[in-house]
Amino acid sequence: MSSVNNATGHILDLIEEQTRLIGNALHSLHSCISSFTNEDVVEKLKSITNLRDEVVKLRRDLYNYIARSALGLILKEDWIRLVLKIVQVADYLEGIAYRLLRLKEKNWTISEEIIKLIEDMILKVTYEYEAFRKALLAFKYSNVEQLINHCKLVEEYEKKVDIAYRETDLATLERLNEPAMYLVRVIADFLESIADTLGDASDDLMLIALGHFG
Repeated sequence: MSSVNNATGHILDLIEEQTRLIGNALHSLHSCISSFTNEDVVEKLKSITNLRDEVVKLRRDLYNYIARSALGLILKEDWIRLVLKIVQVADYLEGIAYRLLRLKEKNWTISEEIIKLIEDMILKVTYEYEAFRKALLAFKYSNVEQLINHCKLVEEYEKKVDIAYRETDLATLERLNEPAMYLVRVIADFLESIADTLGDASDDLMLIALGHFG
């Protein structure tokens, strides 16, 4: 088993920081949904958009470092593809935050049932994110067995998010007479897209690991 070299280690450090910011945004999002009627929700939602800006800045740092590194061209492309997916997750989170802010501006109410369904989706996405973060750490410490196990967990949680999404989709379809439901449905779509993107990022990480440790 080969160890992680300096270039790969530094790339993983930067990606780990990106994913930490993603985790902060997910936890803030869950807090906002669980206390959506509170006034301080607005500031928390705005902080999510700021986190997205930090993720994009780290993307530029990563691109610059990858371009200067001694990695092979194919491996550089693999890392860039992974970074793009993480930024895409940040974009979806920003989109969710903007729509929740819009709901607050309009003072549109959301039923407790729908809030619970969205909250459940966010929790399941967060579990998937945690599995992906642990897979990154396993890569960093050259623990291939743990890497494979955590990537399998990402896949399992992605399926659970899909089930939660279908439940949310049906529940919102029954309430389309409520103006808030159109924005809520987009939020649910974005959460499912985050789950799909994390699943794809996990696959990318496995492919990179196979090339590195294989």
